[in-house]
Amino acid sequence: MKTKVILLGGAMLALSASNAAAQLVVTAPVLEVQSGVQTGLQNTMKGLSKAANLLVKAGVKEQELTKVFSEKNLQLAKTWYDGLLQVSSAVRTYRRVQSVFEKQGRIIQTYSTAIETLRQSPYVQPEQLSLMTSVYTKMLTESSNTLQDLRTIVSPAMLKMTDAERMRFIDKLDVKISDQLGLINYYTQRNLVQMHLAEQKAQDIQALNALMGAR
Repeated sequence: MKTKVILLGGAMLALSASNAAAQLVVTAPVLEVQSGVQTGLQNTMKGLSKAANLLVKAGVKEQELTKVFSEKNLQLAKTWYDGLLQVSSAVRTYRRVQSVFEKQGRIIQTYSTAIETLRQSPYVQPEQLSLMTSVYTKMLTESSNTLQDLRTIVSPAMLKMTDAERMRFIDKLDVKISDQLGLINYYTQRNLVQMHLAEQKAQDIQALNALMGAR
């Protein structure tokens, strides 16, 4: 009887170890993938923040937004990934989570590149640039708020949500930030077209004046 108890205990320990090992096998790749995603997103935002910081120090106040929002994006991403172990692997690996962060990164990068082009153009007046920066600020703030909404999924108050509820919530945020990305792309294209039209108009006037002067 004693022998049977020992054998049974050994079998239970082996089964427990096997389950733990299986859990590690499942969890490790999930964390490795998330770590890779996190590193990629962090490197993008750190690069933007560093470049913007140099310009800010050189007196380019418009790039202050890039610096502020890229650093905010880094902090929100850290909060999300630090809280991942509190949710299931299904939510941790959900591709639309990565999509939300990537689109926010593209929004910040779009602003950073566009505002620099517009700032350096002699055909964009200071008051126009100021208005554009104000509109961009609102867009960046809205997209940052979307990331903050994503962060709430790993907050203690939201841990009672089911995986299905979390994924539906993430889907809505992905759609929302896709719209925000589309809007900032549209606004940027409109600004660049206006800049090119102003440049063309100035060149036409210059050519006309040169022609009239030749006569």
